[in-house]
Amino acid sequence: MPKIEVSDEIRQAVRERRPVLALESTIITHGLPYPANIEMAANVEQIIRNHNVVPATVAFVRGVPKVGLSKEDLEQVADNTYPRYKISRRDIPYVMSEKLTGGTTIAATMILAYKAGVDVFATGGLGGVSRPYELMDVSADLDELSKTPVSVVCSGPKSILDVGRTIEYLETKGVPVFTYDDGRFPGGTQRSLNIPGFYTRDSGIASPFMFNDFHTAANVIFNGKYSMQLNNGYVFCIPAPVDIALSSDYINGAIQDSLLDAQKLNVRGKSLTPFLLEKINQLTHGESVKCNIAFVKNNATIGSQIACELAKLKQENEPEKSSLTPVQLPGPVITASSSSAASDASPPTFNRSAVIGSLSLDSTSIIRSQNSLKMGDSNPGSTTHSVGGVGFNVALTSTASSRMGATLFITALNLSDSAGKYVMETMEKYGLPKQGLCSLDDKKTAQYTSIHDASGKLIVACADMDIVECLPKDYVIELLAKYKPSCVLMDSNISIELMNDVLKYTYENGIKLFYEPTSAVKAYKLGKANVHCFPDHEVNLMTPTVAELGAIFESFSANGKFEDLDSWFPILDMLCLDKLRQQLEVASRKLPFLDRYSEDGVFQQAFNILPYVPNILIKDGPRGILLIQLIDNASEAVKLMDQYSFNFKAPSQTEASMTLVQEGSPMSHNLGVIVQHFPGYKVASENIKSVTGAGDSMVGYILAKLSENQNLSLKDLANPEREKIIMNSQKVACFSLASSTAVNFEEIQHLDE
Repeated sequence: MPKIEVSDEIRQAVRERRPVLALESTIITHGLPYPANIEMAANVEQIIRNHNVVPATVAFVRGVPKVGLSKEDLEQVADNTYPRYKISRRDIPYVMSEKLTGGTTIAATMILAYKAGVDVFATGGLGGVSRPYELMDVSADLDELSKTPVSVVCSGPKSILDVGRTIEYLETKGVPVFTYDDGRFPGGTQRSLNIPGFYTRDSGIASPFMFNDFHTAANVIFNGKYSMQLNNGYVFCIPAPVDIALSSDYINGAIQDSLLDAQKLNVRGKSLTPFLLEKINQLTHGESVKCNIAFVKNNATIGSQIACELAKLKQENEPEKSSLTPVQLPGPVITASSSSAASDASPPTFNRSAVIGSLSLDSTSIIRSQNSLKMGDSNPGSTTHSVGGVGFNVALTSTASSRMGATLFITALNLSDSAGKYVMETMEKYGLPKQGLCSLDDKKTAQYTSIHDASGKLIVACADMDIVECLPKDYVIELLAKYKPSCVLMDSNISIELMNDVLKYTYENGIKLFYEPTSAVKAYKLGKANVHCFPDHEVNLMTPTVAELGAIFESFSANGKFEDLDSWFPILDMLCLDKLRQQLEVASRKLPFLDRYSEDGVFQQAFNILPYVPNILIKDGPRGILLIQLIDNASEAVKLMDQYSFNFKAPSQTEASMTLVQEGSPMSHNLGVIVQHFPGYKVASENIKSVTGAGDSMVGYILAKLSENQNLSLKDLANPEREKIIMNSQKVACFSLASSTAVNFEEIQHLDE
């Protein structure tokens, strides 16, 4: 499986065909001293954002290839008091295996940008054929341009290179090279241009092609990469602005002197370029470095404009461009025999979430008598019918909670039976879209029959959900590919085979995946699925009850998930859980409600599952929520904590009744564990009409809010929005308890007003 870590912002922009511009990082690691390098990187990213483009700085951090760096990542890459490596294609496997940190060359940046779906990349100078050419020293950048379809916006080949032979090499490899006519060259409009000489505006080598507007450059990329699907890159050379460029005589003299020094000292190969650049910097008294930084900023500006024009072309030529029609006129339901998702004349507006799971006709019976329930006999009561199923309840709540449109709900039913017809009428009543519904004519629409006592507590239920197990895998993946949600929830009614396909697809496409276990009877499925450990985990969040957590733990144990000594055990070993257990033991003396979780093995079960699912939100009814998380920012989280009160240093800023943070070992790379409890809301027993749907409603609200706010992370303890979502999800559950329907649609719609 791929190990590239792409930021949520970049993934979302790529999905939505918004402009993204990649940036390499060797100028950070090898071009400038600290902290000038980090300031430069921040300035360049801001220039890109000023053009409404998303910056995508590329680097390796502790062996992890990253597209889009956090502040912490940038600090790691920029701090050159520690070894920082210059990473090209050949170095990638070694850097990953040794968990090294370093900057990416043009070649390595192209590889990671392409894998992340980024088309355009801005840098300083292009690598090429070294002088003297008899050394046969050719940059890997040139070969990469012949086989990776990413466009490089640069100031031309570096002046220390043999520019003529570099252009000839690119021609042989089939790589188009363009020079930008900025209107500052002598001659008329019919003139030809030379390739820029990096520090100078003219290298004396003729440019194969030229362009004078950014739309033309974008058209070249679109026609080559998307119309013809050619697998090569493109070079767009940007002459240095007149007020920045150096004179040819001045810079060429410094280059010749530097080359002579390199020859005398026998400097070759990978060391040659850094040696020459440093020598030229000395001979020009720092002018060459100042120019280099200015060129990067100028190229970032032009690269941003090309990326914007390319994004417009991609959006205009999108084969299935969505309409922004409100959710009122849902399109037709498709059958499993269809080979593609529904084609709708007027599709609804979807939010960024999708639910894959069960839909059923629910029959709910309430026994009237408080004290004389007779098993094996008839009991007076009342029965109501409604549409339910875990997937439906979650999708309906998510739709009611979202201000961005409807949640895509993917499920199976039979349109020809009476239950299926009732379901369709209900969906029309709520204005829910039907694009995710698959009609299986040889199966029965799912039905769920439950019996409750007078207080609403469940006595027993029968779930006939076989049709959901038959939901076709190809159909589901096709819908996900079409609607491109950023968050997906799957419930445990679907088949293990479909789970595996969803796990693989969401991981490979950077989609956050949530898992709702559904019931203790069905929660075992995740243990049989192909799940992997942090940082390659597929499931981002799961939402079990205490009983469901126990079932998942048993399934993981039975299926050998806790015998993985290569992936699972090293993570668990680094978390210093013995210290955390000691803290919990001390905390229990002050907070007796924790005893139940210790005695029932809840902490132990969650800790063992944590490497596979780093966010475990345990629904515990009126007792509240127990949230246990594996985090990678432990040092920051610990600063917020008071170890004596088992809560925040500023307890007035939190609604949590208890918070513990345990840092991992020094070798854990800032891993740690959060254990947090949030109190539940009290609902008077006389106001409870049914417990069906309360947990589903809670999860649906969380799904809606996390998909709306892509920058919000559940591990960010300092963000007040995080706690607001957790506490409001319990309010939504209370709305359900007080309603005769599983989801109190109207109340949920007004919660965030």
